[in-house]
Amino acid sequence: MKLANIVMLGIPLLGLLSPLNAGDQAGTSATVISFSGGSVWNADYSGGTCVWYLPVVGNLNMVSLFSDTKNPSKETSYLIWVSEFTVQNLPAAPPFLPAPASAKDAPPYALVLATTGTGTVYFQSDPSKRIWPKATASSPVTPASLTNMNWGTPVATFTRNASIVRSADGLASDSFTFTADLMYSQAFVLPNGQLFDFGDLIPHGMTCYEYGQQASSWESGTCVARGR
Repeated sequence: MKLANIVMLGIPLLGLLSPLNAGDQAGTSATVISFSGGSVWNADYSGGTCVWYLPVVGNLNMVSLFSDTKNPSKETSYLIWVSEFTVQNLPAAPPFLPAPASAKDAPPYALVLATTGTGTVYFQSDPSKRIWPKATASSPVTPASLTNMNWGTPVATFTRNASIVRSADGLASDSFTFTADLMYSQAFVLPNGQLFDFGDLIPHGMTCYEYGQQASSWESGTCVARGR
């Protein structure tokens, strides 16, 4: 367990805790997280903020993850992943084919370097305290609008290692694989009384496989446990 500080979120007395285990360490390549969400971009598309909610975390049940199990969504999720990112476009032309006669003849390939950053999982015992911004055609959601979200208590922080976003259709769809090293975690108490710590589940971090649509404004995927 990394930095095993126990945070009694909403539980005033240690004696009230249900004696459930935090969970066994996941085996290498075992599915540990499945996610859904999306990215919000800066105006110049130099980076932005990625936000996921987590329908799967280890062997936790839906009652442990959502305040409303009939409506599992970012609005009802106790756990939210937030990661600010910066990107750099890379050449995407086929390296051994003749150059296209004009820009309109170029294949719609895209290759984007997402540089190293951090990702944090927050726990909010009352998801309704997060007031989500509403997008309109004239006023899209921006990274700045996500800065005062009352995300909750940070319970795990990862280093999101550099990797490449790749697309064959000009980022209408994309795939992204990256490794996230666990840098910090603390035990916390879920609303059902269960004590949980990401450091117990994935002490060496995870590798995440993401599929996105519309420049990753919608994305989903799965993360698997890393070995030593």
